[in-house]
Amino acid sequence: MGKNVLLLVNSKSGQEKGKTFLYNIVEEFAKKNCVVTVFPILPKSKKLNTEAIVEKYKDRFDLIVCVGGDGTLHYLVNSLLHEELSVPVGYIPTGSTNDFANSLGIPKDLKENIEGIVRGEPFYCDIGKLNGQYFNYIAAFGAFTKVSYGTDQGLKNNLGHMAYLLESIRTMPESLSKSYSLKISSEESTFSGEYIFGAIFNSRSVGGFTGFPGGTIEERLAVDLQDGEFEALLIHKPKNIADYGEILSTIVGGDIPENNPLVQFFKVKSMEIQAEEELEWTLDGEFGGAYREMHVEILERAIKVMLPKKDKG
Repeated sequence: MGKNVLLLVNSKSGQEKGKTFLYNIVEEFAKKNCVVTVFPILPKSKKLNTEAIVEKYKDRFDLIVCVGGDGTLHYLVNSLLHEELSVPVGYIPTGSTNDFANSLGIPKDLKENIEGIVRGEPFYCDIGKLNGQYFNYIAAFGAFTKVSYGTDQGLKNNLGHMAYLLESIRTMPESLSKSYSLKISSEESTFSGEYIFGAIFNSRSVGGFTGFPGGTIEERLAVDLQDGEFEALLIHKPKNIADYGEILSTIVGGDIPENNPLVQFFKVKSMEIQAEEELEWTLDGEFGGAYREMHVEILERAIKVMLPKKDKG
């Protein structure tokens, strides 16, 4: 017997691939004897935004599948967790970078992906939570974090990943000149200082960048998405040009000594952050609010994402 599938389509994501591939997507589900109900996602609509659709139809479907970028999945996961739903999720990525899709190992081939969504196995993925809002793979503040949600959608549709690079270059003076005075407490320690950037993430890449800390490329990419911990990266305010160079070489090189005065990298299950002024956040590339007091926690294996079955051989 086939499955009832709720298909949420963000046609504006990426280069509007969702709109282009919609017939092929529905056809593939139909071939697997699924009954598909399609809704366009219109964020500014009161009735056709992700939250409203999930709330209204939450008990009618065996699968909820979203077509769009990592931001599209972000809103779906938030809706499911706020409604306390355990329905499996399918993700058909059509965004500009698709960091989280790449980390999950979602097939780029449409037919293979849909086969996994319908007949695959659930992957129980950790989810982060910041002041009541959920995030799939990254919560970040500071330098360049506005780029993900501040870049013009039309520019992203036309240029794809290059649009983020252009916006980063344009905002570089502002991004690198602003610092934040913070007190940070985790399970291991409490510390304070002036920071220009911070991120709590659970991904093998962010914005297409894969050069996270680790001795080898294998270590950098071996992020465990279901171990109950996220990675934290904090960058202190540089005092001079030499500090900028050291920060860059440290991050790109991936070798961060434990007592590095400029860059901190560690694992975290929960974190408390206090700021002297409101700190703006981006969650999975979407604006996540501004706060002076923040509580971050990791929810272990909180969401079921359908993926192709692994070859047992």
